[in-house]
This record gives sequence, structure tokens and C-alpha cells, in this order.
Amino acid sequence: MRPDDLIGPERRLWAAFAAGDEVDLRPRDADGGAVLDGGSWGPERRVRASVIRSLLLGGADATGGETPMVHLTGARVSGKLRLIFAEACCVLWLEECWFEEAPQLYGAKLRVTSFGGSYLPGLGMSATTVDGNLDLMNCRVQGGVTVHDAQISGSLLLQGAHLSHTGGVALDGARLEAKGVVGTDGFRAAGAITLTSATISGSVSFDTASLAPAHGMALSCRHLQTGELLLRPARATGGMDLRHAAVGVLRLHDDPREQPPLQLDGLVYRSLEPHLPADQRLELLSRDPDGYRPQPYQQLATVYQSIGQDRDARTVLLTRQRHRRATLPWYARAWGHAQDATVGYGYVPERAAVWLLALLATGATVFALHRPTPPSGTPHPVFSPVMYSLDLLLPVIDFGQERVFQPAGPTQWIAWLLIGAGWLLATALAAGITRVLSRQ
Repeated sequence: MRPDDLIGPERRLWAAFAAGDEVDLRPRDADGGAVLDGGSWGPERRVRASVIRSLLLGGADATGGETPMVHLTGARVSGKLRLIFAEACCVLWLEECWFEEAPQLYGAKLRVTSFGGSYLPGLGMSATTVDGNLDLMNCRVQGGVTVHDAQISGSLLLQGAHLSHTGGVALDGARLEAKGVVGTDGFRAAGAITLTSATISGSVSFDTASLAPAHGMALSCRHLQTGELLLRPARATGGMDLRHAAVGVLRLHDDPREQPPLQLDGLVYRSLEPHLPADQRLELLSRDPDGYRPQPYQQLATVYQSIGQDRDARTVLLTRQRHRRATLPWYARAWGHAQDATVGYGYVPERAAVWLLALLATGATVFALHRPTPPSGTPHPVFSPVMYSLDLLLPVIDFGQERVFQPAGPTQWIAWLLIGAGWLLATALAAGITRVLSRQ
């Protein structure tokens, strides 16, 4: 494009490019919301997308000692900004602009790029490389933003942005790679958000965001890898998919009741904040749309153990066994109830001592009142109701009482009951201890 072909404010932009100066086409009394009325802006604020493209591709000469830059504010951009597989020579900084058509930047190589405060009917940047930040702060995008397979050496900035794509994906960031952060504080989305298999070196934040998909999940972070994930939206009408993600720090709402349902199977994290008692975190796991999955319980217990809260860790693992029990056949459920009642699946071994003392007291009382008699003429030790009851209860220890003294009548049923209870306690305790040790 030649300078002679330029019209209106395009000449100003062409002249400002060489030194990177800003061209501000806003009237002096313009307010921040005026960009939504960009369809009514006249020729005094119109710049063709082809002019911007020509400058980005080196169509104008730079001034020695200066840094060229396309810096345009308050313009109506007519036509389509098309930079498919193109390589920009300078920074693109378009603020509070109104785009007639959605920019198509597929596969482009860009420098720092900003559409801050602009209105766009969509933005296509899949497989794009951005050397620096991609700034979409305070943007209004009605056709969704596509940045899947993009590579950003800086951050993706979405603070205050409003993205909408009715019935579709408002932000498609599948397989996105960013060295900085994905910041969305104050962000609103009418449509789904996907960061499936994305790799974000810094943090991903949805604090104070509003997520409202037409249907299905509000946010998909499946297989996401990031240093920190903040999931404290102000509003979310759908659940969040965190399956098989790898997160350094996971930050959730202080009140678990405010947390949207989370799919958690396969999620790995080093730290969970804020630190809350196990019963509050377990309530969150119980609301997983996928139902019972063992891995989320093991992961939560591992985090509690890492910070020295062993009691909470045992509570989580015990709850896992109880939820697992509901998925088993009836005979396995019956054995599970027995293990739970006696030793808490090995996570509450002190229950065995309580049961043992209760049964011992019962047996000692019964046999003190109804003393068994030894066979006549047979040598025998002095009868002890306590030692006799212990002999019945402890299957592998012989105190020399059970094989000498034989109960009769109804007390025989009491003896059989103590023998059966002893074997049940011993088996349940051994199974529980084995389970605990194997996981250590």
C-alpha cells in the first residue's frame, strides 16, 4: 500500500508508525463505554484493516533510533484484519477500537499485542505465536476468542473482559502455552471456557469471574498444567472439569458451599488452600458429578499428611472406604460394615480395644455368675472369669482356661459369641493394619 492511497486518519497512523507514536481518534468528551457505539462512528474515526496489516508487515519505513509501532486508539477498523501465517515487525496496540469483522491471526508470529478495551465480533488466534503479552483486558468479544495451540511468551490478560458465544465456547484455550499467567479477575463469559491440555507456567485465575455457559461445564481444565489455579468465581452456572490436571497450588472458596461442582478424578496438586478441616473438603468430593472415584480421596489425604494433619488424612481415607463400599456386592458390603464398626477399616484401631473391653466385661460378668465346671477328676487351674473370657476372645493365645472349663446351657451361647467376636476383631484388625501399611 502506498501513502497516496490513504484516507482520513490513516495518514496520521502511517506518519506516527515510524516513531511508535499513538494516534488517538477519540473525541475529547468520549467516555469509556462509547466503544460499544462504534458502529455509528463516521469517517473521521475509520481506519481500514488493510492499512494496519501493511504497517505490521513493514510497509512503511522506520525512523533511525526509534521503535516503530502500530498504536491506535478509538478507531473504527473496517474490513478484516487478516494476518494468517504472517510475521509482524512491530508491536500491535489497538485500544478502545471497534472492529467491523473478527480479526483472523491464525498461525501468525506477533510481538506484544493488545486489543484492550476494544469491541470485536470474535477473535481468531489459534496456533499464533506472541512474543510478549496478549492483552484483552476490558474487551467485549461477541463471537468468542480462539487461542488454541497458541504460544505466548508472556501472559494472557483478560481482566474485566466480557466474552460471549451463545451456545458455544467463549474462550478456547486448548493446548495453549503461556510462560506468564492467565489473569481473568472480573472476567465474564457467556459460553464455555476450555483450557484443556494447556500449559501455563505461572497461574490461572478465575477469581471474581462470572461463568455462564448455555449448558454443560462452565470450565474445562482437563490435563491443564500450571503452577497455581485459583477457582473462586463470583458466579458459575456450570461445573468445572479438573480431571488429570497437574497443579502446584489449588485455591478454592473459603466456604465450600460456594464452590461449583468439580470433576476431580486424576487431579494432582501439592497444596490446597485455604486449609480447612477434612469434613468440609469431603463435602466437596461428595458433589463430584462423576460420583465416587478413589483417587481424589487419596490425593486429599496425601496433602493432609504432607502438612502433618494425620487425623484429617485418616478421616479422608476412612470416608473413601465407606463410599467404595456402596459399589461392592452385598457380601463385600457386609464384611465392610464389620470392618468399619470394629476397627474403622484400620484407620480407627482404638475401636478394637473398646470392643474388646466391652466383650471382656460382658463375659467376665456372665461367667462369674454362672461358673463353668471342669470335668470331674481332671486337674485344673483356679477359675478366673476374666482370664477365661480372654481365652475365648483371643484366638491365638492360650491361658489354659478354655480347654478345661466347659460352659453349659445358655452360657455356652455366650462362649460361642465371644469366640466368633474374637475372630472377627482379629481378622478385621489384621486387614485394616495391612491396608494402612501397604499404603505407607
